[in-house]
Amino acid sequence: MQPKRIVIIANGDLENPAFYREILREDDYIICADGGSRHAKTLGLTPDLIIGDLDSVDPLALPKPGVLKPEVISYPTEKNSSDLELAVEHAVELKPQEILIIGALGGSRVDHSLFNLMLLKRPLAAQIPARIVDQHQELLMIMDRLEIEGQSGDYLSLFPLTAAVEGVTTTGLKYPLDNETLQFASSLGLSNELLGARAYVSIARGILLVIKTKKDL
Repeated sequence: MQPKRIVIIANGDLENPAFYREILREDDYIICADGGSRHAKTLGLTPDLIIGDLDSVDPLALPKPGVLKPEVISYPTEKNSSDLELAVEHAVELKPQEILIIGALGGSRVDHSLFNLMLLKRPLAAQIPARIVDQHQELLMIMDRLEIEGQSGDYLSLFPLTAAVEGVTTTGLKYPLDNETLQFASSLGLSNELLGARAYVSIARGILLVIKTKKDL
């Protein structure tokens, strides 16, 4: 059966477990990227799938004899894909209505965090809505339009991932854009603010990374 939403738990920072318990649903299909199984245990979850080289998996998360859940897909330690990349690719193959990724940010390795952000391109190419979420921020990648939910005063930043993103139009933001072109590495889209509970972003051409940050930071 095609899952409505897949939640991928990565092995990065996962502070404030209460926040994640609040956003999880009973019918979520849970994929742990290797060490993300530690976070699943903290959240009181039994994963549907654990995937990766299993070098940092919580041994208690592995299935007991005769138990069907979780499924385990094991890869060699020396592989060409990260554990989270394997999890995202598997999730895309299942064709859910949505993918939510948690535990993908933080830590001392900025290279890992940056690469994890780029993984949003995989579901984007498959036209599956996907986002990375933690207790402070929400990250999405778009090629057309997006509705953002939040609170007045929340920050919203727009980062072009292509040489230029054309036809950028926003509503519901303090500093609206009307058919603008955002160049790669430009700060024009940095730290805008929501005026209310919803804002809208649309683009005509290119790929845009959208980051919403809670105003209490």
